[in-house]
Amino acid sequence: MAKWDKPDLRLPTTDDECNALREWAQTSQPERPATATIDQLARHLEFMAAALPSKGLDEMSGKRKAAVYASILGGQSNEALAYMARTACMTLDWFPTPRQCLDIIAEYRPPVSDQEVAMRLCQDYTSNQFDRWIANLTDGQPIGDVPEHWKRIAVEQGAMRRLRNGSYVSRALYHGPFKAANA
Repeated sequence: MAKWDKPDLRLPTTDDECNALREWAQTSQPERPATATIDQLARHLEFMAAALPSKGLDEMSGKRKAAVYASILGGQSNEALAYMARTACMTLDWFPTPRQCLDIIAEYRPPVSDQEVAMRLCQDYTSNQFDRWIANLTDGQPIGDVPEHWKRIAVEQGAMRRLRNGSYVSRALYHGPFKAANA
């Protein structure tokens, strides 16, 4: 898979799939939401104006007010502005000030990026692999070739023991000198 190809966003089934998915997530840039057009911004302001009362303005004052809102709210995504308009209509009694609009937009949470989804899938895969390894270890299976930090966690959880020579042994398989001497 080339670095620019978006992989299938599904739980990996192998270490290679997990590594490829993680590499893609770390090297590709999330798609930035497009900035709303002036027409989109105008539609959101009209939506709020249809539902929320405001002070009556003459045509010139209305144009100045629209220019101020466009200046302050420009640069926001269409999705953020839609959230702002819906939230304002559901929670406010009057047409919001630019500051109130920005406060509402600050509460907006964009959808999770594909890169975040990919990293979460890799995390879930690794967590499942670790859980399976710990279960096998406590059932007496060999330690195998696993990352060092997994071994340290297993020692902390009491599933393994670290010997003086730095090697590890499964508690399920450990037959220390006291057990052999007492047998």
